[in-house]
Order: sequence, then C-alpha cells, then structure tokens
Amino acid sequence: MNFSSLNFLFLKWIMIFLVSFGLICEADPRISEAGLVCGTNRTSPSVIIPQFVKLMEVVSQRVPEQGWGSHGVNSTNISIFALANCYEDLPRTDCLLCYAASRTRLPRCLPGKSGRIYLDGCFLRYDIYDFFNETTDSKEDKVNCSSSIGLASGQELTTLTVTAGNLITNLTGTAVANGGYAVAHLNGVYGLAQCWKTVSKKGCRECLDKASREIKGCFPSRDARALIAGCYLRYSTQDFLNEPSQGNSSGTYFSSFHNRNYSFLCN
Repeated sequence: MNFSSLNFLFLKWIMIFLVSFGLICEADPRISEAGLVCGTNRTSPSVIIPQFVKLMEVVSQRVPEQGWGSHGVNSTNISIFALANCYEDLPRTDCLLCYAASRTRLPRCLPGKSGRIYLDGCFLRYDIYDFFNETTDSKEDKVNCSSSIGLASGQELTTLTVTAGNLITNLTGTAVANGGYAVAHLNGVYGLAQCWKTVSKKGCRECLDKASREIKGCFPSRDARALIAGCYLRYSTQDFLNEPSQGNSSGTYFSSFHNRNYSFLCN
C-alpha cells in the first residue's frame, strides 16, 4: 500500500466517524490553506515515511481527546517529531475535520525532513528535532496578506488601520494572559490569536509580539494572517469566528478541556 492510499484511508476513517455520529452537517472547519512550508533537506522515502506514519498514528489519537497533540519517534535511522493544534474557537467536530485536512495535505512535503501547514482552523508540523518550545523562526515565519475580500482605501483604510491595530494589540495581550488563546471583535474587525499548547507563556508573548508587528504591515488588506513558528494571528473585516453558543449538537467544545474564557468579545 503506497502513502497516498494511507492518506485516503485516514481521511475516509475520519469522515465515516463524523457522519456516523451526525456531526458533519453543520461543520465549518476553516480548512482554507493559509500557508505551507516544506523543508528543502530530503531523505529516502523508505526511511522517513514509516516513521511519519507511526508518528501521526499517535498524534491522531491525541487530537480528539484534547484538541491538540504532540509526539516524537526516535529510531536508528531518523528521529521525527510532530505537533497538531486546533484553534480553540473550533468545536470538536470542526477540529477533527480541520486536522484530517491538514493530515492529508502535509505529506506533500515528504520525503522532506520537515514541513508545516497553517490552515485557518488548525496547524500541523513535523521536523527531525524537538521544536515544541520554538516560538519564532527567522527563516520560515511569514505573513499572508492576500485577501479574498479586497483592500481598504480612503477613509475605510484609515479606520481599518486604527481599529485593527487596537484590536491586535488588545487581542495579543489577552491571549498571553489567557493561556495562549483569545478571540475578539471591535467595530467590524474580527481577530483570533492562538499560541501552540507546547509553548510557554513567555514564548507565547514573544511569538505574538512578532506576529502583531508583522501583520500590521498587511494593511490595507481587509484579511491577513501571521504564520509564526509558535503561534497564529488573524484579523479580518469578515466574521470568521465560531461563537461558543453555536457548537455542535452535543455542545462539546475543546474549551471545556482547557477552561478557556470567551468573554473577550469587544463591542
């Protein structure tokens, strides 16, 4: 069985699980691809692919439990580590769908020794070293300023610059104090900040400080994302957030595992 077949079977299993429990009908997993980074160093497929499969088996077991998962595999030929992290406004159903999408897309980087993919609802990365505490990466960190909803101009641009700037500053500060996560909206601009669960509070602050500085360079874009090694930051004039009250039929959110506070929704 080749690796493409394994990817197909994985996605098929996730879809059967969700449909069988009636969880997919109202899902909005935000699986648009914000960024994909594949390492340039490559190795033999016979060396890395079996270890990658073993690694993802463990991560795939942990994500449904808590909304994120990390694991490392050591072998004589290669060591490999992986981290998956859903953004915490996603209900459980959407998290599973987003993770399934990232899990089937990231192998495009193989047999490269590293890869990371940022979707608008989750993040997945693998590498040959323990990167779990990594906050920034001068080589691979970037912003995605492309916007399907266009650019602001004139008075709208002036308003966007001030409003989004204030939102980003408040949002990042709240996320650091709130365990690495916050959502907010202010005068028609919506935002989300998410640090990975393996990053320390200090690391989260460092990551979001960089994300905050760099994403402001995306103005006049109405929609932008900062894709940093240890975090994700987005603002948009379009409401992309999942409100806690919207949930799935079971009302289960990963926030219940983490005791998150969703009250930071500015008027």
